[in-house]
Amino acid sequence: MGDREYFAHYKKSFETVFGTNTDECAFLKDADFRYQAITDKMVEYIGVDSAEYMLGKTLVDVAEVLGIGNDSALLEQMLRQDSTIKRTQERRVYLEVLVCRGRNNISVMYKSPLINPDTNNFVGLRGQINKLILPHVIKTLFKMHGSRGLLISHKNNKKNPLDEYPLTNIQHMVLFLALNNYSYSEIALLLSGFGHQITPIRVNDYLEQLKFIFHVRNKNQLIEKAIGLNFHTFFPIGLFSKLGSIEVSDDEADIVHSEEVTSLRESFVAS
Repeated sequence: MGDREYFAHYKKSFETVFGTNTDECAFLKDADFRYQAITDKMVEYIGVDSAEYMLGKTLVDVAEVLGIGNDSALLEQMLRQDSTIKRTQERRVYLEVLVCRGRNNISVMYKSPLINPDTNNFVGLRGQINKLILPHVIKTLFKMHGSRGLLISHKNNKKNPLDEYPLTNIQHMVLFLALNNYSYSEIALLLSGFGHQITPIRVNDYLEQLKFIFHVRNKNQLIEKAIGLNFHTFFPIGLFSKLGSIEVSDDEADIVHSEEVTSLRESFVAS
């Protein structure tokens, strides 16, 4: 089978597997890195009007939509990633922070080369994006022990807890790090390293604010209630204020996936 025919066959399989109503955020590029297929979920993620807008275009063509039009270094970095996949013919994983629909989006990008087995030529690239979210470890442990878990009246697994408790960026960051058992001084050091100048005393002030917001008396109650509300599974956007796309290992990517995320990244086969 020739390269052009193989890619057409793969594209047809892609469209059959993913369909139009899939929840998968995925796309298909040809050997020249032009978008040839894109799911509706990907259209929604990027924030364009329709898939037709993307078809036949390159990353350079849609850079403005992706919020990287003025960041030549990031654009070049992402272009090199595609070229690397073509050269090595290996699947790679990237952690990405991009501006889509006017706000920062944190995601894990899987990129797999399409290789024609008859010619061993690179004929295209398939990409799939999964939302970045910590696995619900506590929930999984309770399932294993047959328990219903903590604070059932507070648990809301389908809504973003920030809808009910609209914390500021800094409040969310302090809470998230406190939930991960960092001390006041460690939180101050970490946030300073991320460009947020804060002292241990100010960390204490923010924790006092959080106790008031969550209507609790002490830090232990704050942590218990915040876990019951699933705050430990939501990354604060303030920790990812710098746009970028860096390669990560499969292990690094998998530990930040929610157990509810269903991915076809390994099972998709062009048939």
